[in-house]
Amino acid sequence: MKRKYCGSLIFLLLFHLQIHFSSGKPARVCVSKGGRFLPYSSEGKPPKKVGKGARDLTLCRLFHKKTCCDVAQTYPASLSVRRLASTGEASQECLQLWELLECSICDPQIGVQPGPPLICASFCDRVYQACASAYFSMDANKRVIAPCGVNDFVCGQASEWVSNGTELCHAAGFRC
Repeated sequence: MKRKYCGSLIFLLLFHLQIHFSSGKPARVCVSKGGRFLPYSSEGKPPKKVGKGARDLTLCRLFHKKTCCDVAQTYPASLSVRRLASTGEASQECLQLWELLECSICDPQIGVQPGPPLICASFCDRVYQACASAYFSMDANKRVIAPCGVNDFVCGQASEWVSNGTELCHAAGFRC
């Protein structure tokens, strides 16, 4: 009888522990995007607040209260926006939308999803409409379209590289 009681007690204990650990929300942790995007230093950890200092966001400050990003992600985004402003001949609307696109990697909802950042097709269409006449080049190393820089030999308007917003986002390393 004692053995049966212990077996039942152990079963109930294990059952209780299973319910306790499986009833909570799954931990949503940062998952690096791959492709042209540098790995998150917070890989495997939940998005968190980024404080001031060396790891502070240089761009994408909108997400500083909860993000997977640090300067490793925002510095390349900042360079991309700067290139678009200086040699890409982009409109102000294009610059603003391109910055939002580049900063999407810092959105805590995107940071916890596997794979390239998932962007709404309607937003990609807005970026394309605003940036169709801005100049881009193909980054041979990363195999993505990027704003034209001073050292790029072949530059063309976005509308010469792609024909719609979905193509632009895909060519820039995002998915719709």
